[in-house]
Amino acid sequence: MPLSIQDIIDNASLRTRLLSGAEGTQRTLRWAHVCELADPSEWLGEGDLLMTTGIGIPRQAAQQRDYLVRLAEAKVAGLMIGENMQAPADIGALNEQAALLGFPVLLTDYSVPFSAVTKAILDARDQVEDQRRRAVVRLYESARIGLRRLGLNGLLLRLSADVMASLYLFDTRTLNPWEEGLAGLPQSWLQVLGKRPQPISDLARCHDGEQEALVMALPALPDCGILASGGPLLDYGIVHHIASLLTIELERVQGENERQLRLGSELIDDLIHLRLPEKAADERLEQLDCCARQAHLVLARPQGSLPGRWQLELGRQRQKMLARQVGDELVMILAEHAATPLLQSVLGCSIGVSAPLGSGLRVPEALREARLALAHATASRPLVDYANALDESFWLPGDLAQARSLYRRVLGNLVDYDEQNGGQLIQTLRVFLEQNRSWQKSSQILNIHKQTLIYRIRRIEEITGRSLDSTEGVIILWIALRSMDIAGAGQAPPGP
Repeated sequence: MPLSIQDIIDNASLRTRLLSGAEGTQRTLRWAHVCELADPSEWLGEGDLLMTTGIGIPRQAAQQRDYLVRLAEAKVAGLMIGENMQAPADIGALNEQAALLGFPVLLTDYSVPFSAVTKAILDARDQVEDQRRRAVVRLYESARIGLRRLGLNGLLLRLSADVMASLYLFDTRTLNPWEEGLAGLPQSWLQVLGKRPQPISDLARCHDGEQEALVMALPALPDCGILASGGPLLDYGIVHHIASLLTIELERVQGENERQLRLGSELIDDLIHLRLPEKAADERLEQLDCCARQAHLVLARPQGSLPGRWQLELGRQRQKMLARQVGDELVMILAEHAATPLLQSVLGCSIGVSAPLGSGLRVPEALREARLALAHATASRPLVDYANALDESFWLPGDLAQARSLYRRVLGNLVDYDEQNGGQLIQTLRVFLEQNRSWQKSSQILNIHKQTLIYRIRRIEEITGRSLDSTEGVIILWIALRSMDIAGAGQAPPGP
């Protein structure tokens, strides 16, 4: 432990007693320096102990007070006066001011050389540095063990024990624990960090009124911060070592998650196209921590690009999932249905959830169930399960067979025309209705001339026999398009 003013007093060999300023005796000593100048504050700084024979101490009371105030303002740790040397006979004003400021004033026996005090502080510093070196060795031993899958929480606990301090890993944006299962920041530190106007980046010191902490964001993961407090060995170097080791572990975990996601994406593609026998499909799901009996298929159509780091966010919440982008659809298999609200919140869009898979071979059917559920999603109900999909949008088909039959009756000829002629009439109809039949907006989105759009709409009306100038025609064509989405036409292999 670094030496404090109280340690100097308690060391019998130094024969030093306290004259005034008892409140400051717990101050840590960085250095001890002899100075006999009239204003030592110009030469000493925070944590320094001023040692003097008393030559520079003024004799007038007002000047003694000013002398002491300057030392306190320079954050000098304390004042040590050699007894029976050259200090003024009356230092009452000095002691009174010290008592007011809680600034320790010490008196050392004439027989004790100041060099003995300096040596005691140096010995304490050497001991602390030796402890720091040993702590660094322990840190890297813990990191070696961590590579054997100790887990982030287990590694953090070991590192805390290595440096005899409290360590917290947190999200710098929300101040929540970085990962499910990690200890949260104490309330006092939440209040301190919540008041910081700038983002946490470089290593900085914080105070909660009782103790000091070092806080920084991990270099490779700026959204992840570490707070270290309460340890005698903590300094900038130690915290940087801890940050480096945690970064290695987090990058290892992230790499493993990315590998799992890649394997999951490949498996979803195999399951959708029925490339695996039932036993192999179920075994591969089990290997990726998704039991087919309990898993659900989830479908989303995010508008624009997906929110950044959504997979990392779910991984931090320890949610087991497989995901694959198929056209404009995001197809996922969740190990637990309870994770669907979190998924919907992270993605920020509506999602449809199938019935339980039961078997890996049921993925194509589950995909169609999820499409049906998603078709019934609304702004007020962004998460819809297949089991209760008809609760609100009762005007849409109630099952996949109805959806297929309806869209084929209304749009079948149009779909066949596009397939035979390489046309884009279905896409043109969809955009035109989504833009509330606005010629200008639709032509801009389709990147075609308005006259071309007019020709296409008239051709659509001829083929379908429905007029887009009538409310009835618009309603029928719009419901048919939604039914086509539910049936998954053109998006996945059709079911039997």
